[in-house]
Amino acid sequence: MNSKSVLLALSIFLLALLLLPGCTKDPYMLGLVGYNYTDRAIADFSVNGQWGANLVLSTPTSGGGSTMCCVVMSRDTKTPFWVTVEYQMDALESYPPRRVIEAAGPYRKTKVQVIGPVPSDPSYLEIHFYPDGHIEAALSGRDGPSPPRLKLKRRLPFVR
Repeated sequence: MNSKSVLLALSIFLLALLLLPGCTKDPYMLGLVGYNYTDRAIADFSVNGQWGANLVLSTPTSGGGSTMCCVVMSRDTKTPFWVTVEYQMDALESYPPRRVIEAAGPYRKTKVQVIGPVPSDPSYLEIHFYPDGHIEAALSGRDGPSPPRLKLKRRLPFVR
């Protein structure tokens, strides 16, 4: 190999090193939003280890909690994919008076499949807790998390 070939190879290598960082894309930072359609509050939940807070019972217009930050998602992610949801159901209480009918449950851990298309501007990962015990997950775009899927009334934040 002559010196011109070595210099050309070295130049191409250096150019590639300079251009590679521009090829990588920052991951999406998704707000985590919970929806609680069950008959009791969720004392605590997380997705892939990222805390999602506690969730009171949903209403026809609110899921039951606030948006927490952040679940990281690669820009190359395609649906369907799986997330790990860990949660604890709060105590079931009567009202009035507030009397414990059933104690808080143990922590549960389950895999949940995220289905549906990836929006062009994914901004939220929604976790929906249903009355029959199953959990669904979905992505929503920058226009905000979707409204609750079930329009349930509640008497108080912890009583349906």
